[in-house]
Amino acid sequence: MVMMIIMGCKKVTVDFTYEPTAPRAGQVIKFTNTSSAGEDWAWTFGDNTTSVSKHPNKVYKKPGKYLVTLMVDSAKYQTRSREIEIFDTVPTFVCSTDSIFHYHDITFSANVYNPFKHELTYQWTLPESCVVLSNQTSNSSVKLYFKTPGTETVQLIVIQDNKVDTICKSFTIHESKAPAIVLRKTDKTVVRQRMINDRLEDISLPTADDIHVLEQFSDTMITFNGVPFFASTIHEEIDGFKGLRINHIQIDAMAQKWYITTPDGLFVANMGGNEIVAIDRLATGALYVDAQRNRLYWATAEGLWAMPLIKSKNNKFSTTPEQYNNLNNIDLITVNNTLQ
Repeated sequence: MVMMIIMGCKKVTVDFTYEPTAPRAGQVIKFTNTSSAGEDWAWTFGDNTTSVSKHPNKVYKKPGKYLVTLMVDSAKYQTRSREIEIFDTVPTFVCSTDSIFHYHDITFSANVYNPFKHELTYQWTLPESCVVLSNQTSNSSVKLYFKTPGTETVQLIVIQDNKVDTICKSFTIHESKAPAIVLRKTDKTVVRQRMINDRLEDISLPTADDIHVLEQFSDTMITFNGVPFFASTIHEEIDGFKGLRINHIQIDAMAQKWYITTPDGLFVANMGGNEIVAIDRLATGALYVDAQRNRLYWATAEGLWAMPLIKSKNNKFSTTPEQYNNLNNIDLITVNNTLQ
């Protein structure tokens, strides 16, 4: 009679825990080995460091995610791995874009280690050159744009459990390139106002290219389908304009519209001079049709105004004109489409 004795080995359950559960860079982390058995321990911490202690302590120098593995008794099948996330050690804030251009929207957002959801207080200090668009400066993020290029400093104060952290960062604000509205006054002074990201830059001095574009433009004569039209004689060619004293003319060729100014203001009309509708009774003369941006610009004694070009057959419109500046005595308006 042969007796067979079968002996087996009980599989070891390998596991571990760690404290704190949301550690920061530079903080001591205590690993607790909770394996069911074993005599030899091999730890790898995901940053090229190791340990053979049963319950090791570990400090990570940089924030990030690391894979921690425990092996028991040199048996590769007796392992346990956990991913651990190491948080940044101090509050900071980030910008929504790598490159900042003036008059373009950006958002600054706080990045604060707060795993236990403690109450936080935020205080943003922003330079005078920026315009806040949304979110108060006491929120964790703030949306804004800068009005001028250059170097600016933004400060964030974070208060957490009576602990105050102050973060200051300097940013380079790059100059945007954009087309410019070019304006000439009756005293022959010329200025420009660029249109950047649907916003208007402050009035500035013209470039040589601005002057060249202005010199090539006239709003008292326009050529359409090879035929020149003059403001002083257009009432002779267009039946609907008979009896009108027209000082300035512009045309929207796509929509087949005339824009004219008379001593009674600014009007729009269809190509035959019919359906004449008043736009602004206070218009003083100068006007410009910007078909590329679908805008009409005109001057009053109060400054430069603009609105979308009119598309309706009866020339009715519901949009409210927008004032672009308060310059007076504007006698010529054009647009320099060169990006500068």
